[in-house]
Amino acid sequence: MTMIATCHCGGTRIELPDAPTHATSCTCTFCTKTGGLWAYYPPDVPKIVSDAHRGEYAPSGLNQHYFCANCGCTTYGISPDWELGGEGVPEKRKFAINVRLLDDFDLKSLTVEEIDGRNLW
Repeated sequence: MTMIATCHCGGTRIELPDAPTHATSCTCTFCTKTGGLWAYYPPDVPKIVSDAHRGEYAPSGLNQHYFCANCGCTTYGISPDWELGGEGVPEKRKFAINVRLLDDFDLKSLTVEEIDGRNLW
């Protein structure tokens, strides 16, 4: 079932191939302050239909955080796939969608894993 994620003003529209079943709640300072609740997909799977007011924040250069510069919603991000383990920064990337952007979606249906981003990185 295709899902559509939109920011508040509608400037960002992202099509997902299916509804997420789980999400990550991160305690790092960025996620805490922006309210992101993240579901992950391979980078080539979500389809960005519209990104009219895209703003970008990438303080470390490793994680690209995107938001709507018109309405201020945290929208999506692209980051290294740290789940692979190993030494150094992984080359494989993952796409994170803020599931709070999914209209008429029951967030309570998600299994949410909290990670201690404030102390892990």
